[in-house]
Amino acid sequence: MKLGYVTGLMLFSLFLSACSHTSKMTDIADLESLPQTAEPYTQALAPYEFSEQGQLNRKFDEIFFSPWELTQMSVDLEQASWGNFYLQKETYGENHKLRKKEWYEEHIRRSNFEAYDTVRDYGITTSNSNLRVFPTQSVIFYNPDSPGEGFPFDYNQNSHIKINTPLFISHYSLDKAWVYVEANSLFGWLPVNDITFIDQAQRERFKSGQYYVATQDEFALFDQDKYFIAYIKLGTIFPIIDGKLVSVKASFSSSNSLINESKKGARLVYSDINSNQVAQKPLAFNRTNLAKISNALIGEDYGWGGVLANRDCSAFTKDFFTPFGIYLKRNSSKQLEAGEYIELKALDADDKKQRILDDAIPFMTLIYMRGHIMLYVGEGAGEQAGEPLVFHNIWGLRTLEEDDSIGRFIIGRAVITTLEPGKELDNLVQEASLINRIQGMVILDRPVDSLALN
Repeated sequence: MKLGYVTGLMLFSLFLSACSHTSKMTDIADLESLPQTAEPYTQALAPYEFSEQGQLNRKFDEIFFSPWELTQMSVDLEQASWGNFYLQKETYGENHKLRKKEWYEEHIRRSNFEAYDTVRDYGITTSNSNLRVFPTQSVIFYNPDSPGEGFPFDYNQNSHIKINTPLFISHYSLDKAWVYVEANSLFGWLPVNDITFIDQAQRERFKSGQYYVATQDEFALFDQDKYFIAYIKLGTIFPIIDGKLVSVKASFSSSNSLINESKKGARLVYSDINSNQVAQKPLAFNRTNLAKISNALIGEDYGWGGVLANRDCSAFTKDFFTPFGIYLKRNSSKQLEAGEYIELKALDADDKKQRILDDAIPFMTLIYMRGHIMLYVGEGAGEQAGEPLVFHNIWGLRTLEEDDSIGRFIIGRAVITTLEPGKELDNLVQEASLINRIQGMVILDRPVDSLALN
């Protein structure tokens, strides 16, 4: 019997933890010396006048609903089928065996890109789901024996995608079990059973103009008859209609709805508002709300591409700012477009720190290095005075093992650290420390042209 996607990945995690050279039960010193709760950092903030928040929030809503304004896919076939390049790579499957060329050829065939951009209709997610590169739940790993590869780095995982996400539908897979979709700044395959069509009248009703956003993570949402809808992730957006949260279910089973276009349609579902779990968007940018959002995310397990519905570094920053109405794209390098970028790459470690302390705005500045992005939260105190502190979801630190192989010290969760986490480790590869790899920072306190839909 084939293991389910979630069950299989959990087993991979246990297996790799047992085999890892860098498996440790201890934490780095930063996590012992720095409070892993938000209040010490938010209480130190000076009052901040965020006059642009309303404008940014309107732009957020425009981008979020932009798939419903499309008349054709916004990327061409070559861009949409980018994942086909894995056919030329050495990759591994769930069993840690090499993927055969035939495996890729079959999934490329099933992807049915001959029908690309032919459906051209509108949908919405009816549950939390995984946006995939190929229309399958099977994984793609690079060599699992290499550090920083294997679980959770499934390269078939494009992104976790939340319930209530507007979609533009391109086409079906050959078996009609999957649909290729465009969401805001995302493209890929979703299971048919996780979405439904939504007609124009329902789209206009869903775009109520008043929205609430989840401010807590992983809470159960129920409809008015107390039936379970989904576990809700922080950053999930709900229209408000008649004083109720609105989500969407298929009027018919999704598979029938999608295959038989005469039966397409959605059903709006209503839930009570719980002020401990949701709030009107945009949330006021103040100490109380920054602490609330931060504390909901601190300690969350790391999830590459949203594996197991956890966040990686860029999903963390994207969701952190969503309640405040600030839109970030899903990829860390694309998040550099969301504000004023300041180059830091040419500076040495001390000068990088000083430039960050001088110019960065706490909780409004992203610190970037290739493959990783972090939220600046201010200057440390006491023994950490003069140290810029960051909040980020990080997998691990590069280490040199006793046999001279490269390994990882796994952190694997959202934490607050200095820019030199783990510097006390004897085997840390100092050249690969965060401070040495930082390339720049982005200040998010003003709208910029690059937030435009293109």
